[in-house]
This record gives sequence, structure tokens and C-alpha cells, in this order.
Amino acid sequence: MLIKMAAPGPGDYFTFSVGSSVSCTTCLGQNIQGEVVAFDPPSKMLAIKSPSGKAPDRHDVRIVNLALVSHVDVVHECTEPPPVLPVLNFQKLDARARHECSEKWKAVNLIGIGVSAEGQKLFNTIHKTITETRWRDKDIVVLDDVVISPPYGLENCKGKEGQALAQVRKIVEKYIKEQQLPQTNSS
Repeated sequence: MLIKMAAPGPGDYFTFSVGSSVSCTTCLGQNIQGEVVAFDPPSKMLAIKSPSGKAPDRHDVRIVNLALVSHVDVVHECTEPPPVLPVLNFQKLDARARHECSEKWKAVNLIGIGVSAEGQKLFNTIHKTITETRWRDKDIVVLDDVVISPPYGLENCKGKEGQALAQVRKIVEKYIKEQQLPQTNSS
């Protein structure tokens, strides 16, 4: 499948075919190389597939606006017809998208609003050990049994006596000791 596009300059003409290898330089100097997957002439958008580097069977697909490209080279012209598109598993893609959204929301909820930097550091330290840690306004709530109020000291740990309160107090005590240690300079 041959794709043609008028270049920004008068008289220039780009020709792409799906499966060809191209190399482009963006107006910001970024070099993008890969295989042509698709091209939309009206919007001058070129889809380029390149290895992701994470796994041999994974690829990144970048959409490049050719109006913002300073240079394009066709490294290897493909003369064969494009391969048949693979069947997409939409259920798997939808589940993956929902999972990623859920993980992002969890990460957002780990950030306290209007809390001190020390409070956030303590929260992060506790959350590494006990994932059932959340914010309730400016209070840190652990296992729904222990509440740590500002200024987040050992005396601010409240809850019914038991294993949960003892474990949280140990984490807070260790955190406070680590914060009080003199910082060593590596210079």
C-alpha cells in the first residue's frame, strides 16, 4: 500500500508504504525510527512502530505529525502488500485499561492533601509495610484501628491496645530515629 503526502516545502513529495522503514527528525531534534503502520494524509499523521526495549515481542507505536518534522528518510521501501491486521482482544485491552486506571487512582489517594512533608514521608514509610494505610483529612489511618494525628509523633498514635497499635508504634519510632540520625555527606 503506497502512501503519498505533500511535504511542507513547494515541490517536495513524500511517498510511504506500509511496512517500510523510516527515520524522521522532529523539529525538537528527536530522532524516531521504525516501521510505517499507517498514515493519514489530511492530518499528516504517520504511525511508526518500533521495538519498546522492554521485551522482544513488545512494540511502541508513535503518532508523528509530519508538519512538525524537519526531515524524513525512507530507510527501506516495502514493496509487498501489508500483512493482515491481527485480531485484537478487546476484553483484555479493556481489563488492562481499567486496571491501569485503578492503579493510578490508588496512587493518587496515597498523597495527603494539605499535610506536611514529614507527614507524607511517615505515611509512605508505614504504607511500605502496611498497605491498608489511608488518609482521613490530615490523619493517617492504619488498618482502620490506628490513627496518627499531626504532628505525627509517637505520642500521636491512638487506637485500641493490641498488635496493630504496637506494630504501628514500632514503625513510627524507627522512622523518627532514622530522621534524627545525622546525615552523612558524600562529598
